[in-house]
Amino acid sequence: MRICLYNLTTTTRYGGVESFVWDLARELASRGHAVTIIGGVGPRREPAPGVRVLTFPFVARGFWQGLPPLRRAYAEAKLLERLTMAPAALAELARGRYDLIHIQKPYDLGPALLAGRLGGARVILGCHGEDFYRGDRLLAPHVDGAVSCSRFNAETVARRYGFTPRVVFNGIDTRLFRPGPPDPAVREALGGTGAPLLLFVGRLQPWKGVETAIRALPLLPTARLAIVGDGEDRPRLERVVAELGLAARARFVGAMERHKLPAVYASADLLLATSHASETFGIGLVEAQACGLPVVASRFGGFPEVVSEGHTGLLFTPRDPAALAETARALLDDPARRAAMAAAGPAWAARFAWPAVADRIEAVYHEVLGRPALVRP
Repeated sequence: MRICLYNLTTTTRYGGVESFVWDLARELASRGHAVTIIGGVGPRREPAPGVRVLTFPFVARGFWQGLPPLRRAYAEAKLLERLTMAPAALAELARGRYDLIHIQKPYDLGPALLAGRLGGARVILGCHGEDFYRGDRLLAPHVDGAVSCSRFNAETVARRYGFTPRVVFNGIDTRLFRPGPPDPAVREALGGTGAPLLLFVGRLQPWKGVETAIRALPLLPTARLAIVGDGEDRPRLERVVAELGLAARARFVGAMERHKLPAVYASADLLLATSHASETFGIGLVEAQACGLPVVASRFGGFPEVVSEGHTGLLFTPRDPAALAETARALLDDPARRAAMAAAGPAWAARFAWPAVADRIEAVYHEVLGRPALVRP
């Protein structure tokens, strides 16, 4: 198959959706498919063998949000950002002789459907969040197929569009994310020497709920918190840490390349996942469990689908620092239970390994194209 994975931020940002596109491209190319990634001009990663990467210019969402009418119109600013790339990319989309155009956000419905009409490609809508906007309901029913990263997300999409996508969980690279020995130097760099070490990994956005973890810290007086990631909410979170007098116990590590994360997971005691909005899967939770790190996650969105509660981690009430502290303490005070969860994590996470995920994606592709699916050993 000739497959185009079309998503502007794949080549401009780091995040769960972006990692999904790169990893899916690598896996599909390894199976003999001709894969092209189309994204925006940005800091390109090295593609996997057999993956072609094309980038096109665009006008960043920050420009649009700087205009007074769009200052708080987040969805509209993201839509305009994507639409500004479409004119330059459309010729390639339409003339690339693709069998499939797989988009990851509803913002790209218009260009993908137009290109499909002009060039004959089938369009797959990948659903990873709640990126809805005025007018998307008119376009979505025209896609040829849809996949969703969790049951939670599929139900949300069904309420919006009137059809239910096929649930295909996001994948992880279990060759990279696997159990390893703790590294004392890494633990020291994270600020956890001689104390229980709690870990947050992700973008620092308000809805990620990092403030909940910070405010739980005074209720866990011996623990330290390492915050790995960066984002627009960091200055405000740093002020919260200063106001609470936690500068010695909460460390902002900054963004980190993905290949360094397994050593970080191996050197912490618990992963905290604190989102309270817009969280449809939780790739970091799966990666941590694959590395043998127990998880304490908010009972929200797709998190309950990726944590085996009581087996590989525990869930708590979102936006409740006291509930987070109580749940984390239950594991910090019980090393044997924590060790059992660590041992169970890799086997649980194996269901999210890329070969299995790609099998499911490939089956959807074959179904949409009306071709019999290959049976792989």
